Amino acid sequence: MLLPWPLSLAASRQRLSYALMGAVLTLALSPAWAQSAEAPLLRWTELFRQPIGPKGLEWTPALRAAHGHTVRLVGYMVQQDVPTPGLFLLTPRPVQMSEEADGQADDLPAATVAVRLHESQQGWRVPHVAGLVALQGVLTLERQELADGAAAGRVFWLHLQLPADALREPPPASSATALSP
Repeated sequence: MLLPWPLSLAASRQRLSYALMGAVLTLALSPAWAQSAEAPLLRWTELFRQPIGPKGLEWTPALRAAHGHTVRLVGYMVQQDVPTPGLFLLTPRPVQMSEEADGQADDLPAATVAVRLHESQQGWRVPHVAGLVALQGVLTLERQELADGAAAGRVFWLHLQLPADALREPPPASSATALSP
């Protein structure tokens, strides 16, 4: 279906805006990756077998093969009321969590990845970045329940561990989502 030209132009501008924001976050998170060889891209459609069968969600062979290896993921950072120190969530579509209002009842898709900062950055709170972001890190598949922060008690099966140089410096102390006390 063809869209009217002005609507099509607006959609193109929005896509370009998302792409630029993602590029900015990628550069901010890891300037070294721009110079090094990129890891293989893991697409969201490669996570679970389709269609979903009687066993429910099942990991694909591609996802199982990526376990323990460095991969690239492109997705949306989940907007949280209060960012969790040392961690943020990445999904295939934009999601906003209202922990204060909704508690555990939220719209997180099954393909939510818990992105973990390096152990030396566990106290850092990463402010939300709108639009697509590209990340590179080591993917692990294992059940982990978060112990602290707004996401305490949540169980995640997909984890992306960022390297030490992913963030060059802590978020500014003047921001409401800066370093934890």
